[in-house]
Amino acid sequence: MIQMKKVLITGGAGKIGAHFVCKHATEYDITVVDLKTRPIDFPENVKVINADLTNYEACKEVAKGMDIVIHLAGIIDETENDDALDINSLLIKNVFKATAENKCDRLIFASSAQTIEHHPNDLQIHKNRPVRPHNLYGVAKCLGEALASYYADQHGISAICLRIGAYEFPEDHTEMNTRDLSAYLHPDDCNQLLVGCIETEGLHYEILNAISDNRYKRLDISETIEKVDYRPKADAFELFKWKSE
Repeated sequence: MIQMKKVLITGGAGKIGAHFVCKHATEYDITVVDLKTRPIDFPENVKVINADLTNYEACKEVAKGMDIVIHLAGIIDETENDDALDINSLLIKNVFKATAENKCDRLIFASSAQTIEHHPNDLQIHKNRPVRPHNLYGVAKCLGEALASYYADQHGISAICLRIGAYEFPEDHTEMNTRDLSAYLHPDDCNQLLVGCIETEGLHYEILNAISDNRYKRLDISETIEKVDYRPKADAFELFKWKSE
């Protein structure tokens, strides 16, 4: 009998985490940890822990025995609120350190397209373009990418940073401009990408762009396709019936 990988998902009660857990709970031994959990009908085999991960000891405890840590927790705030930088940076620091000290095999970090959002809108972003965050939320994500590199190189864990675009369920669709459509990430495409990041062997440190197969792409996903067998299906311009003016 093949033993299922033990996967810890911080912020697992949020949109991205909950959708992944409900779709893949039979494939992995999943533990969800969140400060506040919504009333989600998680499968019975999913363990749910309420914990404040700004406390390092709590963070270290929940990461014990895990094979994979997916770090989704944080404050989503694209204003100039210092909390987005202070709290998110502390969460990143604690989760990454706990992952390394517990000798987990891999860290998967939810970075963001906000790391590069100050580049011109008509420019497609490749991984090797310098970061240009537009807000403090993006600054914290830049820190996470750098810290993931440090822990991969200095502590020997595998680390993958996903620059997640505009994640939204189609039924929750609000009016989006061309830039939003070009950065769209369908939840099912995100799930398939996360599975690829969990299952692909031989990765040391990667920054991978995470959007769907949109007709026009804000982020280049060719390396994501190559490295983790990403197979996105959604095209936001088709899905949301975009018409050029």
